[in-house]
Amino acid sequence: MKVIGVDVGGTFTDIVYCDMSTGEVAIHKVSTTPDDPSRAIIEGVTETCAANGIAPESIDYLLHGTTTATNAVLEHKGARTGMVTNRGFRDVVHIARHQRVEHYSIMQELPWQNRPLAPRRHRKVVRGRLIPPHGEELEPLSEEDVVVAARALKAEGVEAVAVCFLFSYLNPAHEEEARRILIRELPGVFITTSSSVSPQFREFERFTTAALCAFVGPKMRTYIGKLESSLREAGLRADLRIMASNGGVATPAMVEEKPVATLLSGLAAGVLGGAWVGALSGRRKLITFDIGGTSADIGLVVDGRYAETDPRSTSIAGFPLLLPMIDIHTIGAGGDRLPTLIKAARSESARAAPAQYRDRPLTGVAAASRR
Repeated sequence: MKVIGVDVGGTFTDIVYCDMSTGEVAIHKVSTTPDDPSRAIIEGVTETCAANGIAPESIDYLLHGTTTATNAVLEHKGARTGMVTNRGFRDVVHIARHQRVEHYSIMQELPWQNRPLAPRRHRKVVRGRLIPPHGEELEPLSEEDVVVAARALKAEGVEAVAVCFLFSYLNPAHEEEARRILIRELPGVFITTSSSVSPQFREFERFTTAALCAFVGPKMRTYIGKLESSLREAGLRADLRIMASNGGVATPAMVEEKPVATLLSGLAAGVLGGAWVGALSGRRKLITFDIGGTSADIGLVVDGRYAETDPRSTSIAGFPLLLPMIDIHTIGAGGDRLPTLIKAARSESARAAPAQYRDRPLTGVAAASRR
């Protein structure tokens, strides 16, 4: 089996070819093309094949770690996003939980208020209500309200819409009905629902996760579609698989439907790669650094296992993310912040490492950095 791995970063796109039957390996690097990352991938893959005498059609799998969605959130360069929610709950994603990021600071930014994913003017409310404990219908969904909301969002030029209703994790019927109406009224607009992205309780976190999905959806849909067609034009018939934030892989169709699952795509691959290299060298307690041109990412491996986040502590760029994922701390601005990264890594290590390792003295580079 012949496999090509591709990692797209903010500065470089890295290509690794491996023939699993012979052990042959080839490595290549090209500059990332930020306007269209798929161009760098095609360039790198075709150059790798040409330089090593590999027939493009002989490649079985192309495995791809991407930071396209990650960078869209970190740089706040996603789609113009709208939201449709229950009447009276327009500001759930603004109010949050009255918890400040820094409890005692009088000067701080709350990302969901400072740079909202779906600005208040693009959040529309409709009549309809489901109630616990089983998602019974208290008030029917108003199709008229959804149509009015859709037409207002169309006039405002939104590119994506998140449908977020109370208790949809118990019964997704109202969200699905609203989604069908929005697809009819807003052709070409990316539509997602909170129940399809994260069917769990906690409205603020679930609504925000759906908003993140909508925010990165159009960019990821365009990117993955163009990448698939470009690979075919270049003669590759390989199955494309995209790294997911939880350490697994996803098909292009899965990513186009749920792009939020790739928010830590390339970052997760870095932690898995670090764990693999550590195992080969007999190291089972590691801090991984993945420093690129846009972000720098820190992960922990303890006793050969990477840390996983719990739903209450997962976030990206300050926004809560109610999805299973590898525990990775991401800092924007890339590799020029190494002192900050070392400090953050110590903090992450103290928080996540088993208690018996927390108080051991630092040695080597870590000790030198403290001075």
